[in-house]
Amino acid sequence: MGLTLEDLRARFPAATDGARYMPVMDGAPSCTLPAADLLEAVRWLRDEAPSRYRRLTCLTATDESLPAESEPDRTALRPGAEARFRVVYNLATVRDDGPSELLRLVVWTGEGEPVPSVTDLHPGADWMEREVFDMFGVLFDGHPDLKRILMPDGFEAHPLRKEYPLRGVRPDHLYREWDVSRGGESGAS
Repeated sequence: MGLTLEDLRARFPAATDGARYMPVMDGAPSCTLPAADLLEAVRWLRDEAPSRYRRLTCLTATDESLPAESEPDRTALRPGAEARFRVVYNLATVRDDGPSELLRLVVWTGEGEPVPSVTDLHPGADWMEREVFDMFGVLFDGHPDLKRILMPDGFEAHPLRKEYPLRGVRPDHLYREWDVSRGGESGAS
């Protein structure tokens, strides 16, 4: 029997049902936690919980803003969203005697509000956190080397944010700049 939301609430009273905002289709329990509880929860799940969630299988984010309804000083959010960004951690048990159990942790964060880095607990989170930073601009406090991983270093936008233009930001210039930075030819302007 896997871990339940009640098990998590017993240890972390601020935990809430993550499926309340976004229903889950895979049957995995989903739990929303405050950022302040994240590191202790991930450590407890890995080392002490009745089912040990020792594998971070995925770390991603979603932008829950509604750009068409936003104003310059205020970002409108989807109904039920707690903040602009929803950072999602998918954890799994490691078993030899049957299928793995899955668990989803969700942390909400706003623009410029860092989330604790879990790289000390799950070294594989290094590149996943960098990708979320690169694509969404979510900051991870304590990350050993938080920098772009997919876009060039000088790129100033975050392509998976809802306000990012569908056709990109000067893509011809971007690709020439990227080619030069990698030692290729610059091409004609």
